[in-house]
Amino acid sequence: MKRRQFLAASATAAAGTSILGCRPSETAGDAISPAQWSLPTDGDVPGLLGTAHHAVWGQRGVTAAADYYASLAGTHIMMQGGNAIDAIVAAAATLNVSEPYMSGLGGFGGFMLIHLAEENRVVGLDCLGRSPAASSPDNMTLSDFEAGYKAPIVPGAFKGWLAALERYGTMSLGDVLEPAIELAEDGFVFSKFDKLHTDGSAEKLGRFPTTAAVFMPNGRTPRVGEIIKQPDLAASMRHLARVGGEDFYRGELGDRIVGFLAENGGHLSKADLEGFEVEWREPITTTFQGHDLYAMPPGSCGMTMFQALNIMDGFDLANMDLYGTEFAHAWLEANKLALIDDDRYNTGKDVDIPVDRIISKAYAEEQRLEISPTQIASFEGSPLPFHGTTSLSASDRWGNAVAFTQSLVSVYGSGVIAGDTGIFLNNGHTFGFVLEEGHVNYLEGGQKAKGVMTPCIVMKDGDLVAAVGAAGGYTIPQTVGQTITKLTAGEMDIQLAIASPRMLVNRGGGRTPIPEDSVTYLERGFPPHVYDELAARGHHLEAPGNPGGVQGVYRDAETGAMAGGSDPRRDGHAIAW
Repeated sequence: MKRRQFLAASATAAAGTSILGCRPSETAGDAISPAQWSLPTDGDVPGLLGTAHHAVWGQRGVTAAADYYASLAGTHIMMQGGNAIDAIVAAAATLNVSEPYMSGLGGFGGFMLIHLAEENRVVGLDCLGRSPAASSPDNMTLSDFEAGYKAPIVPGAFKGWLAALERYGTMSLGDVLEPAIELAEDGFVFSKFDKLHTDGSAEKLGRFPTTAAVFMPNGRTPRVGEIIKQPDLAASMRHLARVGGEDFYRGELGDRIVGFLAENGGHLSKADLEGFEVEWREPITTTFQGHDLYAMPPGSCGMTMFQALNIMDGFDLANMDLYGTEFAHAWLEANKLALIDDDRYNTGKDVDIPVDRIISKAYAEEQRLEISPTQIASFEGSPLPFHGTTSLSASDRWGNAVAFTQSLVSVYGSGVIAGDTGIFLNNGHTFGFVLEEGHVNYLEGGQKAKGVMTPCIVMKDGDLVAAVGAAGGYTIPQTVGQTITKLTAGEMDIQLAIASPRMLVNRGGGRTPIPEDSVTYLERGFPPHVYDELAARGHHLEAPGNPGGVQGVYRDAETGAMAGGSDPRRDGHAIAW
């Protein structure tokens, strides 16, 4: 199918149920066959729990977050005169309140990319935390990694908010925290998406009295429509707004957090907090379909996504059906090749990594020759854990744009609210480190964690095109890459590029999806013959699992108008002004 035919077909189909309405068997682990696909009769489409449907447009500002309260907070800040950096911090703080299971003050960190319009350049901020000095393979188990008082590493997210606001923002910390504080005091309404994740974490939350008091006060998780107030969290944010953000790391609030953990056998110390600093880093770059891409260097998965996109850039994408077998097969194989190098090299530690070679066009040409057009390759590799996160983007009237991805790691992180602070603490050990001796991310005390987060800035001919990021562990470089492909080669608008069906390679248990037990899943909407043809080439197709969650903003180079797209797989909705 030629590009023009594909665009007409895909845009029409994705606008209706023929793309977003079909669904496969929901039995995890079942192989997919076209006969299992049918149109829903009850309107309940698995995975599409949110409210986002169309791109929203504005002239002065747009925010796209995984929860609509956060999008509203970011755009509200721009209506008060703030820029995209002010907006992204306000949105990030609001997500702490209304999406508390994904990110917040106690999150292990993230990556932020900022397009500075006045300087016409892109800067990168690395705010991933470090393991406590006391953590080691001798005193940590995988269970300690996953939940409880030993699980947290230094919370890096909040220091990232502070650094971005101080260097490029225009408003005070108190100003940008105010929407989150008001929401924490007044309460947010519990949604279907909130309940899904909270019910799935009920056992973990119930283990810790400080947590159960907030999210299971009646011995159960909240129902849809209940109003959840968080006065302790509001008080902590007001305290930080009044005395300054550094109090979290060097003052009273930091003392309360580490004191609570120490009473319960945790490792995080005041020295760990006081010694932590974020890093401003030069983004890595590549070209794709005539566009310039900017991403964070290792330990993000920017290098991994660029490698896969460079491999794909050598195919005739303009004349490929982005929902056809040829594209799907090549895309999945290219991403597996990139994930092999990710597992081999990618780390947050200060080691030499051959980034220039890995993201070079010459290496992509070599890798492209490894892809057989008729069968899958055999991939082997060692495991690396991952879980979930959240992403948000914003753009302002001056042409600045931000893509920021931050995380608690697992849903509700460690499961622990730090005493009476109202702050959920991360379980960054389970994401950033392994206990496999000899692995590049083997746990060491005081080491920076590795992350999978892959925010990206897209430019063309010196003009901003988009700022995009995603949640979803090792699906992140795949979903961000597919969104960029649909924006550029597919010429879709930002919302359709985000919402339209995805194809992913993944592995059960949150492991690197490259060994032989990895599986492939395609979301509803691909033509039935594609499943048969991929299976014939050796792909192990299963019912769709983790689909990720993408948020993005787009800018029209001629008019300066901005559009926002938000993933219908989450609770977000872009809000423009």
